[in-house]
Amino acid sequence: MALHAGIEIDGSEVCIAVVDSTSKRTTIVDYIEARLSGETSEERIESLAEILRTSLSGNTRMTMDIVSSIPTRMSTLREISVPFTRDDVIAKTVRYESEGHLPSAAIDDLIIEYIKCSEEEDSSRLLISAIQKDIVGAHLDMLREGDVDPIQIEVDATALATALHISRPDLRGGRTLLIGMEAGHTTFVLLEEGRISRIRSTSNHLQPSTIPTLTTAGGLAPEEPDGDSGVAQEFADLMQQGAMGEDVTDDDELSIAVVSDEDFEKLNEELTSSQSLPPADPNEVVERLFTEIERTFAGILIRSPLDRIVVSGSAACDLGIADLLSEEFEVPAQQLRVCDGIETSLGLDLVDRCNRSGAVAVGLSLQAAGQGLTNFDFRKEEHKYERRFAKLLPGLMLMAFILCTMSVSWLVDSHQEKQLRRAEFELVIENQEGIYLARFDAPPRTTTNILRSAQNQIQKLKGGSGDNRRARIVQYLPGLDMVSDVTLGVTAANPRVYPKWMKILIRGAKSRNSSSDVVFLVEDASAAERVVTALEQRSKYFTIEDDIKSDGELMRVTLKLKLKSSLTGTGGRS
Repeated sequence: MALHAGIEIDGSEVCIAVVDSTSKRTTIVDYIEARLSGETSEERIESLAEILRTSLSGNTRMTMDIVSSIPTRMSTLREISVPFTRDDVIAKTVRYESEGHLPSAAIDDLIIEYIKCSEEEDSSRLLISAIQKDIVGAHLDMLREGDVDPIQIEVDATALATALHISRPDLRGGRTLLIGMEAGHTTFVLLEEGRISRIRSTSNHLQPSTIPTLTTAGGLAPEEPDGDSGVAQEFADLMQQGAMGEDVTDDDELSIAVVSDEDFEKLNEELTSSQSLPPADPNEVVERLFTEIERTFAGILIRSPLDRIVVSGSAACDLGIADLLSEEFEVPAQQLRVCDGIETSLGLDLVDRCNRSGAVAVGLSLQAAGQGLTNFDFRKEEHKYERRFAKLLPGLMLMAFILCTMSVSWLVDSHQEKQLRRAEFELVIENQEGIYLARFDAPPRTTTNILRSAQNQIQKLKGGSGDNRRARIVQYLPGLDMVSDVTLGVTAANPRVYPKWMKILIRGAKSRNSSSDVVFLVEDASAAERVVTALEQRSKYFTIEDDIKSDGELMRVTLKLKLKSSLTGTGGRS
């Protein structure tokens, strides 16, 4: 199971989608919606950390790829043209090309990402997005409080486009206006033939939660009195700076005033003058939405009309925006239901919630699974993502360097030892005759092969022959012990017998063929039997073959004694 997760943090709302993606199928396996609690920034960050730890278990967080998003309104959007078409060249020069279009900020303090909207023979039209490095750093710090390190950070607009691209492949052709509406802001994404052409994010008058929002700028949001709208002040700042969510029109776009200057100034004054906006009237919100679409996409719509409008977000669902847009612009409009186009194992209640407000989170999880519509990523420069192995790489490189140094040192020592032994060997070869004379007290018989002569001498010292053949070394048992063994065995007869010894011939060589002869006379046959029996029982050295014959009035006993096999088996070679 290859799990991938997407995390959307927008104000006080947190949405998490988890997909199981393989080469053959993609399944949404979990969807979580949660709301941040707490009055202070520290409490809200701790609330976020608790949500992440609860929703994603420790083992899961360590193994799955996670992608998070920053709201589009937190970035600066511009459209520029560059005289390049190759992506590698654009990536190297986009910062320089963007500098003249971002006069309100130091270029070194920004992270710049781009989307190639179109391409001609020798130029490309880019949609660039710039964001403060501090915002990305604060966003990562918040997630790390919950032990989450995303592999990629993109804006919610591109994630929304990915969700549409994967869940509704039948809508990839033609021109599609994708609208994501949540309380406080509306995001517009224009797609042409499945490719992002324009992005815009604006404020609406829908009141978000009265809980202070958790922003990614510096990690905290200013405290606001009850009833204040943080989005209204945010939008006012964006309008004054001209930095957040504003598009630069194409040079060839037609200049058409859809609304009068007086009406537009009135609209702008209403949006920016008040620090606190009252709850909006739904009809007024819809009218403002129509005006924003006509103002932003007028030139594009004149050249080529829309083929469809797709809306997403809980606010759009509650207001029934799809039907109103279809009626106003006379094009098909529908609500984006990601779970209807992607296989899911969720319960019915989670499917409904995911269809209402989970499109961005699902798009992020699909991006983590490698199915993203774009390669948009704010994790660059000092915030570049490093996988766990990459983090261990410096230590591994140091260890490899130490091992390499030790190996080289060992090789040098080994080489020096071999050289020393070689020098000793050469010295011995040069002085063979003198060494032979010092060792054996005699000069070698021949100087042509002194080594062979030395080997022959050593063989002789070991008991071998000089022709390098091994010779058997004869071993002997103690003679007196063997004689004593025979006499004690004879005297052990009961009743005691007093033999007349005629011959005792003991051969002590430890050989299987070695035998000893003993001859003695006794009074009668009974005495002879007693002697032989006693000797067989007592002897430690011999096995006995007896021959008893009459010799006049006495009995002659002839014994042939052979060494026991346990003794002869110990003989060896030198």
